[in-house]
Amino acid sequence: MKNIIFNSIVIAACISLSACAPKRYYTDNVITTRPLATGTPAQTRVSAAVEEWRNSGVKVSAGQNYRVSAKGQWRTYPTCNFTGPDGIGLYKAWCDNTPLYPQIIDGYSHSTLIAKIGEQGTPFVVGSDVTFTASEDGPLMLRINDVIDGNHDNEGYVDVEIALADSNPSIASPNPAMITLPPGAQQLSASSSTVQPMSNAAIEAIGTIPLRRTALVIGNSEYAFSPLKNPVNDAKAMADSLSRLGFEVTLLLDGNQEQMEAAIDKFGRQMSAGKLVGLFYFAGHGVQVDGSNYLIPTDAVIKRQSDVRYKAVNIGQVLGAMEGEDNLQIVILDACRDNPLPRSFRSAGRGLAKIDGPKGTIIGFATSPGSVAADGEDDNGIYTKHLLNNMQVPGLTIEEVFKRVLQGVNQETGGQQIPWMESSFTGNFLFIPE
Repeated sequence: MKNIIFNSIVIAACISLSACAPKRYYTDNVITTRPLATGTPAQTRVSAAVEEWRNSGVKVSAGQNYRVSAKGQWRTYPTCNFTGPDGIGLYKAWCDNTPLYPQIIDGYSHSTLIAKIGEQGTPFVVGSDVTFTASEDGPLMLRINDVIDGNHDNEGYVDVEIALADSNPSIASPNPAMITLPPGAQQLSASSSTVQPMSNAAIEAIGTIPLRRTALVIGNSEYAFSPLKNPVNDAKAMADSLSRLGFEVTLLLDGNQEQMEAAIDKFGRQMSAGKLVGLFYFAGHGVQVDGSNYLIPTDAVIKRQSDVRYKAVNIGQVLGAMEGEDNLQIVILDACRDNPLPRSFRSAGRGLAKIDGPKGTIIGFATSPGSVAADGEDDNGIYTKHLLNNMQVPGLTIEEVFKRVLQGVNQETGGQQIPWMESSFTGNFLFIPE
């Protein structure tokens, strides 16, 4: 009780002190921007107390690689911890999970240094260091990820250096890889030619779907230790198909651990509304350790088996995020291509382990528990290719879809790969009504 009273007093004091902080602006905003000269980096200072974007004075050019690095620290609130560009060690324990610290951009740590290209650009994380390829021409804008027009009570700043980078960008573009497609959107590149287009009757049938559909699709290919050919292609094709099947789709490509967990958290907030059809799809490396399944982010450096618990994403985290009143939870894992763990630390189990999902859950595996799936020689993996085709057949229940996928993959691989499904769903679900 004493702790609760103390915490309440401290939080109230923070609110009071924060409310008194005056609004602060940059007084030297840059009006013009110039391209960088080779070997001549630009420097600017970003205030933690100014709740607005700052023009760095650097004009980036589409296709050019840039490196942005930052140093500095600031105090986020009068009684909370100091933090830096990465937002690490942000709050003391009592600060966690309070409404004082909302995120302004879904998926990013509060108080992280972020950037965008132009006023209308999509924000992306800088942190203490990032190398990126500019997706368009425009001024590079910087700010601390804090509440827009908030209380302006942070103390401190970060010094930022922007330089040309010759090669090896850390991220493909300053779009943070998370793309949200509204139902029916076709913003992605064309799917594999093996995927059959939907008929007009099927499209009309989708328009009669009563329940809202939402999906999170993740495809990881660019692993430093063991890159894969097809997961990004698979994820793009799946996102494209799901959007045309009436799903609101969030697509994450080559996600690191922070991006994956943030996307799952955002997905969970959507699912918490209840009475939704939620679908989670992952293509990439997946492993089991001591009977638990983990999805491997692209940035995971795994030197021993115990590292997996801290550097990968537990499937249980996904299942927990998807729970909600009267939800149908569909989980599809094309994630057992091989075991990327160092050989000296590999567990006896191969592939993924069986999963007991909560009520109302359907889980599809690319192959049976303990087995390994093929990455595929075409643009799409074998399992996802058959899944994409059968999802677009009107009148099939989801169980019938998975059965047809099993038959197709079994036949194509000569029995070497047998997809698997587990279900605690007692109703009927059709991707396309008859």
